[in-house]
Order: sequence, then C-alpha cells, then structure tokens
Amino acid sequence: MIEDYTKAWHMGESQYRRDITFGRYPYLTALDDIVKPESILAENHIGLVEIPIADIAGTKTHGRQEAFASNFMPLLPPKTEFSMKWSALYDSAVQEGIRDAILVYEYMGRFYVQEGNKRVSVSRFTGMVSILADVIRLLPQHTDDKTNRIYFEFVDFFKVSGIYGICFSEEGAYQKLCQVLGLSMEKPWTSEVRNDVKADFFRFAERFLRKGGGHLDITRGDAFLIYLCIYGAKSLEHISTQEIDANLDKIWHEFLKEPEDIRLVETPDVLQKDSSFFKRLMQQSADRKLTVAFIYEKNPETSSWAYQHELGRNYIAGRFGTQLETLTWADCDTPARVSAAIDEAAAAGAQVIFTTTGMMVEASVQAKVCFPKIHILNCSVNSSYNSIRTYYGRMYEAKFLMGALAASVTDGDEIGYAELCPLYGTLSNVNAFAIGAQMINPYARIHLEWSALRDHDWKKSLLSQGIRTISGPELTPAKKLSREFGVYRIAEDGAVSNIATPIFDWGRFYEIILRSILEGSWDNSRLTKSHEALNFWFGMESGVIDVILSGQLHYASRKMLTALREGVLSGRIHPFDGEIHSQEGLIKDAQAPRLSSEEIVNMHWLNDNIIGEIPKLEAFNQRAQELIRISGFLKGSL
Repeated sequence: MIEDYTKAWHMGESQYRRDITFGRYPYLTALDDIVKPESILAENHIGLVEIPIADIAGTKTHGRQEAFASNFMPLLPPKTEFSMKWSALYDSAVQEGIRDAILVYEYMGRFYVQEGNKRVSVSRFTGMVSILADVIRLLPQHTDDKTNRIYFEFVDFFKVSGIYGICFSEEGAYQKLCQVLGLSMEKPWTSEVRNDVKADFFRFAERFLRKGGGHLDITRGDAFLIYLCIYGAKSLEHISTQEIDANLDKIWHEFLKEPEDIRLVETPDVLQKDSSFFKRLMQQSADRKLTVAFIYEKNPETSSWAYQHELGRNYIAGRFGTQLETLTWADCDTPARVSAAIDEAAAAGAQVIFTTTGMMVEASVQAKVCFPKIHILNCSVNSSYNSIRTYYGRMYEAKFLMGALAASVTDGDEIGYAELCPLYGTLSNVNAFAIGAQMINPYARIHLEWSALRDHDWKKSLLSQGIRTISGPELTPAKKLSREFGVYRIAEDGAVSNIATPIFDWGRFYEIILRSILEGSWDNSRLTKSHEALNFWFGMESGVIDVILSGQLHYASRKMLTALREGVLSGRIHPFDGEIHSQEGLIKDAQAPRLSSEEIVNMHWLNDNIIGEIPKLEAFNQRAQELIRISGFLKGSL
C-alpha cells in the first residue's frame, strides 16, 4: 500500500537528515568504493544461505545507491514508479513473504546487495530478522591486523557451522564458543545442530538488543558467549523470554566493560587506606568475624597444588584466630561438584569463598549470580569477568632466579623444564627461566616439556636426552616422598638432589585479602567498585612469592642468587628488560622499555634458547584442554 511506502519514506528522510547533521554519508555504502581488487585473495560462491538483515551494510555498486538512506529506507518520493514497485513488493511480502533470494557479496562478515535492494528495504520495514541470499564471498588478503585475524577464524567457523551473524571482537572466541557448545571446529555440524544453535543465538540476540545491548560496545556474539559461559550451553532451551530477561539483568554488568578493561593489580597498596575513617574501621575490625571457604579441585594429600593452598589456609587460621572460621571442600573436579560445594559453603554461612584453580572460574561466576553478597575469588589470572575477582602470583620473577641458578650448577648447556600446559602466565614463567639461564650461560638451552600431553612421559623424554638438571613442579604432595620438585639434579646412579624451589606463599596472599575485607577497605576501594575485571597479581615484593635454597648449595651460587633476588625486589633487575629474542625473531631491542604486565601475561611466544614448541590444543589431555579453554588461552599457535 502507498501509505506504507509513505511511512517508510519518512523514515528514510529522517535518517538522511540525521546523517547529514552528524557529518555521516547519508546513502548506502557501496562496496566497490571501499574494496580494491588487489586487496582480494579470492572470490568464493557460498550459495543460498539465510543471512541476518542487521548485517546488510550497503550495496555492491553505485546503482540505486542514492535511492535509499543508510538504513535502507527509500528516499524517492511517493507516486513515482519506484514507490509503486516498492508498494507492490510490500503487499506481496505481507501476504506471502519474500520468496526470491537476493544476491549479495560478503566482505569481512558484512553483506552488500547486488540484486534485491527493495527486498531488503521491505524486509527491514516489516521487521524481518533474516533473509534468504545467494552469497558470494570476497576473501581478503591475510594481514596481521586483528580484525583480519578474527575474520579468518570466522571463515573456519563457517565451514563447520554455516551460520552467519555470530561475530566476535576478540581472537579465540569461535573456538571457545564451540568448546562451550560441545561442538567441533573440524567436522561440519548436522542441519539439526546448526538450526538449534542459530535459533538460540537469534532468540538471545533479540532479547539482548531489546534491553539496549545495541548501544553497548560489544557484539551480539560477545554477549552470547558470555551468557553461555555463565549459564551453560543448555540455558536457552525451554525457558521463557522473561527468564532470559531476568538472567540478562543479573549479568548486565559483564557486558559493560571494554576488552581492555582487564586490570592486573600488582600491589596490595590499592586495598589499603590510611584515612581516619578507615583507621576507625581497623580498630573495629577486631569485632568482625568471617567464615571463609576453600574449594579444592583435588585432595591436599595427593595434589601439591591443593596442598599449597591448604598450607595457606592453616596459616590464616592461626593468624586470625577466633576472627576466622575456615571450611574446606576437596575433590571438586567437575563443574557440578564445584557448584554443589559453593552452594554448601553459602548455606554454611561463608562470606568469602576461594575457588583454588582456574578450572573453577566459570562455576564461580555462575555462583556469584546466585550469591551476589558473597565475596568469591578464583585462583587464576587475566580473567575477563568483573563479577568475581581473581588472584595469582607473578611466579615468573622466581622462575627467572631459578633459571639463573640452574645454569650456574649445570655441567654443560642443557637444562630441562616441565610445565603442565600453556596458560596465561605460564609462558612468562618458561621464558623468564630461559632468560635467567641465558644471563649466566649465553649458550644454555632449555628443553621444554609439557606434562599434560597425551601419551607422553616428560621425565623419560628428558632423561633419554641426557638432561640431568630439571625444573619441575614447585612442590610435592604432603604424603608423597619425592625430591623431584623445584630445580633438582639427577645423578648417574639415579639419586635426586634438590637445588632450590620457588614457592607460592598463599597464606600471605590470603592474609592480604582477608585483612582488607575485615577492615572494610575491600568494599570501599574505588578500584574494587569499578566495572573492570580485576586480577590481583602480586609478586615477590609483596611476600607472596619467594625461593627456598638447598642447604647444600655452593656459596658462590647462593651469593649470585641473593644479588639477583635483591635486584628483582627493588625493581632494578627485570627478566623482560633489555634485548629479547623469541624463536621467531626480535621481540624488543635493548633501548625499548621493558615489557608491560599485559604483554608479559599475554605471551604467546618462546625465548630463542628454548627447545620446544607450543602444541596444538588437541595434543593435550582432556583436563588440560578444558583448562586452556576456560582460561581463554585459545589463539596464536593453539
């Protein structure tokens, strides 16, 4: 009907005036104006696909470009031949729908119409979400631009899913989405699975946009992935739109942060206040009491990691006395068990809950939705969630010292290093160790072994190469009699002697956090009230990281290590200062500033004296794969 065309025309005129007012181009963008032929690697015919109308950005050529405003509403006045054809198409669409596919070119995930501009215009006017299109993809040349890298991740995702519309702003997100959904990035999905995922996504996106998500600096795909990570892959099945809205309300603050709003807090000073107000709170804190829960993935009797945190719990129990009651849950090795333990801790009155491995971060975020008044902290680093806080130590500082020490006691140049799997922070440990060894012996070579590889014995691998000086786990479980921890040497007869070990002093870390909560500065700090994702990442100067030396260590090595340790504590010596080379080439020259904390924690490279590689995700066992996925370490060589 011509009345409907008139309404659409007014919408186009209004958009045109807004664009002119704000200095924007008021017509449809023409792809031919923004893409040069030499920038195209290939032209691929994708075929008939349902595409999101919201992702149609413009037209392919200049033809009819000025007949539409930038929102695809018509600009030609009523009572023209154009308006009559548009009205006839509208009447047909209302009665029978849009039957003929449009022809579009896809470039970098956006669509440009070659044939069917009026069909897109009518579809937008009637509120349709998607339209059938014959798609031709213009594949860009590979570049090192982040947007380009993300797009090629999408291309791999599309090969298995055939889904348009799910766009991300960060690398690794497509792989993480498939992991969360339990789907492959290698084998094509069935049509049933494809339709289910597409339906869930568009249902979520509709509610997200209706609540104002379109005004946030986050894509619908980003929000979708956050929602699934918190509520689970099945969370959109068989629930009402009201329940989705309620879930969105609970986690809306997670959508407010920028990708760069991940703060590494490197000193406890931000949690300490010395105003008279806080001094009064400190005096009153003696009357406060806290119930604190610790949740372990394994049992402290069999796991060195859980044992270290148990030592920390025992320390604070003695340190705070009657002010503190501590509770523990062990063997929480599945998300269901972690969630159940948190529920039990909340029911027992816990005001603070420490989940002690990165495997528990998603369960921790889910619990925070249910228990917003409980302080929940997860032991990991570089988490993007701002509803909980994470805590970890700058272990690379101690590993740097261990590398120097290992090189000083090694006969020859070959040193072994064992690490579980690549995560945020672990590559900085490996590289700092290698750089420390290199400073003492420029010819030192670090043989890197990953202990979580499938069907692989890292100890046999090192010994078969004749490597006798090894950096292993930081500690052994309480009931396991072994000297194979820290930096140790294996004699020809198999005897093991310890040299030194780096340690986490979790008791000191927990004391800093709990004292801040008891004194009231935790909740009143400007930093802890922000929307940033806060990761408490303390180092040796805070007392949460240190090294223990063997009593048999030669005095010269002890003297050397003491000097290096004092340099690290004062900040005069830093492993990532000066000239640095990776296996691929120069990272920084001698005059460039030392690497920032963000660059250190996000490392995806290995130092040039490391013999080894960062394996593909599939090379690791199931637990390690899950840990890598949850940590978000899913880009680069993975």
